[in-house]
Amino acid sequence: MKLFYAPGACSLSPHIVSRELGLPIELKKVNTKDKTMEGGGDYW
Repeated sequence: MKLFYAPGACSLSPHIVSRELGLPIELKKVNTKDKTMEGGGDYW
């Protein structure tokens, strides 16, 4: 499962829950200012 997150955003909650449950997740950091993803790509 991929979790798209921005530091300090509400995406921290599912991140914590998935870690506590031991679920395998792939984290994808997004920049909410310029609407891009880490590693390139536009998410808007």
